[in-house]
Amino acid sequence: MPILSCAHVHTPYCDGKTPAAEMAKRAFDLGFLSLGFSSHAPQTFDPGYCIDPAREADYKAEIRGLKQEYAGRMTVYLGVERDMLSCCSTEDYDYFIASFHYFTMPDGHHAPVDAGPEQLKQYVDACCGGDGLEMARQYFSALRDYVLASRAPIIGHFDLLRKNNAVLRLYDEESPAYRNMALDALRALAGTGALLEVNTGAMARGYLSTPYPAPFLLKAWKEWGGEVIVNSDCHDVRFLTTGFAESEALLRSLGYTHAVRLGKDTLWERFSLT
Repeated sequence: MPILSCAHVHTPYCDGKTPAAEMAKRAFDLGFLSLGFSSHAPQTFDPGYCIDPAREADYKAEIRGLKQEYAGRMTVYLGVERDMLSCCSTEDYDYFIASFHYFTMPDGHHAPVDAGPEQLKQYVDACCGGDGLEMARQYFSALRDYVLASRAPIIGHFDLLRKNNAVLRLYDEESPAYRNMALDALRALAGTGALLEVNTGAMARGYLSTPYPAPFLLKAWKEWGGEVIVNSDCHDVRFLTTGFAESEALLRSLGYTHAVRLGKDTLWERFSLT
């Protein structure tokens, strides 16, 4: 069964390129049952990346307007992607995605995990003694702790650091040391009820050929009884469903018989992958 939903799309309120109304129309034209907006939550730095705190109310109002516009035809949800360093509450949102995007430098500046690779390399040199595995350990530890503390419903792009590692080669993704630290962090989240996001954003933007997280993590999550949700992390309406078919095939090959999506009548619903 086609996914017919996405819980992770961005708008020009943050770094998205496509207006919310255009994104909703495209989803409806594709036959979506549901669509969840999840612009980057307000924070006190990197203003071009997130919702301006002064415009958060406008974001909420626009998405709620679309919810009314499509009522009975496609269910629209008001979500937000909340970084660990965000300053916003999640109380007024239907759901949120927990993500880790920044390391903090000794001078207080923030080094993005997934922006220019040179910024991440500066953090590794300054704070990890040039050791990429130490950076990975810090990343997984911080994301694990954030998901546990926030009781997040969705774990966003769990191994996002793969994006820049494809360029920098800071660590060996096949090494037992790396795989074990990633598995240990993910195992700590297996009993939380959080959905592990299968995120195709890096596929759409040409950085990776497979979604986040890597297949070995998805396989372990299945063995631990975890649930997954497939999202495109869409910033441009042209790529709303990019990687969906490949992700469904990957999940089936790993033994998944179903996934979860935003429901038409309930917040979450299972659907068959067979």
